[in-house]
Amino acid sequence: MERSVWKRVPVREVPPEERRLDFREVNLGYTPEDAIVEAARCIFCRRPFCVEACPFHQDVPGYLARIKEGDFVGAMQVILRDNPLPAVCGRVCPHPCESVCPRGKKGDPIAIAWLKRAAADYAPDVKFPEPAPPTGFRVAIVGAGPAGLTAAWQLRLKGHSVTVYDAMDYPGGMLYFGIPIFRLPREAFKADLERLNALGIEWRLGVKLGEHITLEELQQQYDAVLLAIGALKQRWMNIPGEDLEGVWHVIDFVKAVNLGNPPDLKGKKVAVIGGGFSAIDAVRMAIRLGAEAFILYRRDREQMPASQEEVRHAEEEGVTIHFLVNPTRFIGENGRLVAIEVQRQQLGEPDESGRPRPIPIPGSEFIVPADVVIEAISQEVDLSCLPEPLRGRRVIAVNSENLQTSIPGVFAAGDAVTGPWDVPNAIASGHKAAQAIHEWLCSKRPAKV
Repeated sequence: MERSVWKRVPVREVPPEERRLDFREVNLGYTPEDAIVEAARCIFCRRPFCVEACPFHQDVPGYLARIKEGDFVGAMQVILRDNPLPAVCGRVCPHPCESVCPRGKKGDPIAIAWLKRAAADYAPDVKFPEPAPPTGFRVAIVGAGPAGLTAAWQLRLKGHSVTVYDAMDYPGGMLYFGIPIFRLPREAFKADLERLNALGIEWRLGVKLGEHITLEELQQQYDAVLLAIGALKQRWMNIPGEDLEGVWHVIDFVKAVNLGNPPDLKGKKVAVIGGGFSAIDAVRMAIRLGAEAFILYRRDREQMPASQEEVRHAEEEGVTIHFLVNPTRFIGENGRLVAIEVQRQQLGEPDESGRPRPIPIPGSEFIVPADVVIEAISQEVDLSCLPEPLRGRRVIAVNSENLQTSIPGVFAAGDAVTGPWDVPNAIASGHKAAQAIHEWLCSKRPAKV
């Protein structure tokens, strides 16, 4: 059974007390030589399943072949044909490509995501090609997350003038304030952002749609508009006690920590509710803040949306996961949380998600002491800033073929269309939207003067 050299490279030993409190990324200890050896394990399948599994069909064999030869610059040039965020994807992509790698049948799959990271780390100065000559068309993109950034990149390369609006004071969306720094260091995202900046994208930051500017105003100023506003609206469990002090939504919690305003959790019992990537991120952040943190999840391990790799990391850091339990109410004293009433669950028939539906077991309630709760069950699109015709069922209503809304020249992409998903799917959506906008601009109307 062949094992990946990537899984065996030296890793700096980090004592538990440092691991829990240190927000810096753990040094993986890999070298260019390690990357070359790992890439050489690829058998370069005639039918590259890894490419098919990638939401935006990254040319994996292309960049692995160049890393195999020690050509990290060439590898980055291949990656940047499809992917504007290689340093980001090399760290946070759930790498569905690796799950279909033939090498995984008798050993470890090729470490495809880590090799993308190696290319970004060892050839950080590779730039995008120069944009095409100006077309005269102007496009507004609302939202500077991965979908919006991808669309901005593609449209600039095609010669269109692009202005990106975002409610935050720094671009990136959830990449900047929604992913822990120990998973996505600021330096890594900054490297990708500087590459995008070099294309001449214009930024309008701290501008919120529906508050500082309207969709109608954008339509008057630009030839096309892309709504990539993400899914950042808090979705609560709606159970008694949610107004108690000590009850957080995961978006507020992660944002507070990432922006340097973490709550004091040292020595406190912190319960995170949910089983997705956000829940795992939040509980690992709580551990680093000195908390005794655990997860409450209403299904079993096999049904967790988070990758098993991320779950394993959390458990290695001391997180306990309680399966088949669901909160029914939060209990407080003097307005502050002190405990959670939870109810045991059993799995029934699959629901609309395809996973077994959790069914409450009557009379199985019990009390779990807790000082802080972080709800990480889900989030949704804030449609209140949009006109009624664009408001679908929790997402922006679009034509699935070209991502155009019912308003001509207005498109939507990313989590705003799909609901909360991952970075590679947001990139894929940004690709699709950019191509649709380009075709629409070139065939439907002259540029605004």
